[in-house]
Amino acid sequence: MSWNEEPWSWEPTQDILDYLGFAGVETTRDQLARLHRRRLIGEPFHDQNGGRSSLARYPAGTAERMLRISQLRSGTKQLDELAWRLWWEGFDVEPDLIRTYLLKRATRWDEQLREMRMVAGDVQEDDKGERDVLEEVFFEHLKVGPAMVSARKRLGRGSELYAEFSALLIDLMHGDLSSLDRIDAGLFERDATSADHVLVEESRRAGEVALAAMQASMDTPFIQLVASLDDKEIANARPVALRLQGLISNVGSIVQEVFGGSGHGRDNVGKSLITMAENSEDQVLALLLTSSFLKDDRVREALPEMTPVPTTPAAISFLDFLRLRYLAIEVPGFVVLLAPALVREAFATPEGAERWHARFDEYWLSHFLELQEAMALRPDLFAEEPLEPDEEIKIEVEAKKKNLK
Repeated sequence: MSWNEEPWSWEPTQDILDYLGFAGVETTRDQLARLHRRRLIGEPFHDQNGGRSSLARYPAGTAERMLRISQLRSGTKQLDELAWRLWWEGFDVEPDLIRTYLLKRATRWDEQLREMRMVAGDVQEDDKGERDVLEEVFFEHLKVGPAMVSARKRLGRGSELYAEFSALLIDLMHGDLSSLDRIDAGLFERDATSADHVLVEESRRAGEVALAAMQASMDTPFIQLVASLDDKEIANARPVALRLQGLISNVGSIVQEVFGGSGHGRDNVGKSLITMAENSEDQVLALLLTSSFLKDDRVREALPEMTPVPTTPAAISFLDFLRLRYLAIEVPGFVVLLAPALVREAFATPEGAERWHARFDEYWLSHFLELQEAMALRPDLFAEEPLEPDEEIKIEVEAKKKNLK
């Protein structure tokens, strides 16, 4: 394998570290190895003569994946949650890592709900078992803590919000607005035809069917919901749940814009809807509830085709970083675009990225000929497709000759 294949198929460890440093992220080789052991990044390839030296290379895409991991770690330090967040955003993650995370969440939620029921005295006799007198007294006087109440509210309200909004959105995507129709007929004034229509199962709206399936799932232990799904069902539910959550979040943004502009913090609904798309707990809830209605043909047929959402590209890709690094050496003055403050601003926000790209476009137009001449010397970096091995060897020889001069 030629080293000049790096921009297309393999990424050397040092180049990955340089790219992350370019983006303002400090990472070590040990951290890369640790994340590989936890299966968050792919397995490195070691040159036969290099051992575990700087000659180690990782699969293409590792640098940008590491960048996203570093950004996500500002919100969580748990590696299993990192795996979930990566998968939710469209990165490839081993299915058993996702299933393990779902089981962990489901087990924790079921335990929280069981504790709530025990404190409230709402436990079936089979669940109580042979609790002794001391334990009975303890639970009789125990009060529900704020954290437990908050967890229960989040699970309950989150499920209800997602179910109700999703049912409406499914009908709207299907073009069925009957759920918005008002029924003005009196209690005893409905004709037999309309009554039969309501009773016939096949005539139910897709959103209504989906809502019923989700409501039934809310009464099922979470661990049972996870255990009932295979890997394909989990994968198929993701793009649908992601799309529905995105639509719900957009509704929240509109609500917040309309009712939250006063600055008095009264728009709790808008904030709640936006949070649903960003919080891992709400994402898991959405996935489990979505999987329940996707088992029904009527709902699946009512939904438009939803393909997995591709990952959001980095503000400056790894390949473009290699190109920028080369041009900074070959073209005098180009290095001004790579000032750390400007580059880190580009990675920090979409607005910063837009400003940096505007500067790049301006420089490109004013130094077009110089840049074209430099790029022509490295078609392995700037070609649209990977070069053939013979071409790569020729370029490598020419580069060495140039360095000797």
